[in-house]
Amino acid sequence: MKRYEFIRMKHNILQGGYVTSKKDGYRDHRTVIREMAAQGYRFVGNLPIEADGYGRVNEYDLVFEIDCEK
Repeated sequence: MKRYEFIRMKHNILQGGYVTSKKDGYRDHRTVIREMAAQGYRFVGNLPIEADGYGRVNEYDLVFEIDCEK
């Protein structure tokens, strides 16, 4: 059986691109992927959550999976 975790990334010009929320310390996508890999998670992909009228993605979820016991 697999367990999935989703981490929301938002576009933030002041922080230099896509980052996690302020409460999560404005981590960038590479930092999040490395941290989750260190915990045994595998990066699966990303899902766009919100886009503007020009098709630019404003928010997306990073998707991770890990094997768990039944």
